[in-house]
Amino acid sequence: MFSSVKAFSALYFGLTLVFLCTIIFELQWLHYATKPLFMILLMVFQWKMLSGLPSLFSKLVQFGLFFSWIGDIALMFDEKVEILFVVGLAAFLIAHLGYAYAFVKNISDSNQKFNVSSSIAMALPFALVTGSFFYYMKGGLPDELFAPVLAYTVVISIMGITSAWRKGHVNTKTYNWILIGAILFILSDMVIAINKFVVDFDYDAIVNMILYLTGQFMIAVGAVYHQQDLSRS
Repeated sequence: MFSSVKAFSALYFGLTLVFLCTIIFELQWLHYATKPLFMILLMVFQWKMLSGLPSLFSKLVQFGLFFSWIGDIALMFDEKVEILFVVGLAAFLIAHLGYAYAFVKNISDSNQKFNVSSSIAMALPFALVTGSFFYYMKGGLPDELFAPVLAYTVVISIMGITSAWRKGHVNTKTYNWILIGAILFILSDMVIAINKFVVDFDYDAIVNMILYLTGQFMIAVGAVYHQQDLSRS
């Protein structure tokens, strides 16, 4: 089941369907049992697919997946224990920083020169979207969460920007997978923020989890493709 991306995809998205059913049909205990499995599966899959010693890039992706796992667990209970929302926010902030560092490592390890002008152009869409989004939702933020959510918004923007900056420094396949994964991860965070601070809408959990689980999957698979590309060179 961990021998190829295709085989792992069947397992991962099969479990995703089961998990979405736990939300739709309010199967609470099955929900609690399945949600923590996704990041563990991605960590095991990525590790199993490594050939030779893991690079710092691969370790940083593992780091991001691990803190995402902590965030997943914290946010399962944040409605019952309010402080767990902040714990989850902090865990995901650390995960995003781990991913951003991993993407910067790709760039620094490349023989290609860093193009400042094109990098600014690639950064602008992320900065504009996340900045505008924060401005849109800031009126609904409690005073004590204003600074943490602002910091988180900056960090997710940095994660997205650094994923875009990999263009020309890595293989096109791994670039596309990780860029799309990063964008989906950012969109999943936006769905959570809208639901929590702006308007409570139906099926938010389903939309969020589809974006989040697909985004994390694409980042992990993109990392595998990058490591495989390195092993062939």
